[in-house]
Amino acid sequence: MGGTVVIQDDSNTIGAIAGQAPALPVATLAVIDIWSDVLEVAPDSIDPESSDFFELGGYSLLALQAIGRLMATHGIDQDAALELEGLLLNELFEQPTAAAQAACFVTNFPR
Repeated sequence: MGGTVVIQDDSNTIGAIAGQAPALPVATLAVIDIWSDVLEVAPDSIDPESSDFFELGGYSLLALQAIGRLMATHGIDQDAALELEGLLLNELFEQPTAAAQAACFVTNFPR
């Protein structure tokens, strides 16, 4: 188990325990926060259900950067990260929303 990681957006602060699967709402806010930073857009401009990563200005290298940050934020080690990174990248191309990314992350979180 790791320490507490603090994820902050404009409206509140969310604590997540590094190395443990986050709850879906926490993961969704984490994805929005990371996308906001990587894509240089305001967090409130990202609708978790309908905003498309690529329409917001994302591309494959930014996708990998965002995925890497998500995994690092939650304390996922490099061995487990390889498989999860591929799953998240595939999911992003199939369903490029923050909600879909968060759901894939929570569902496939290494245990």
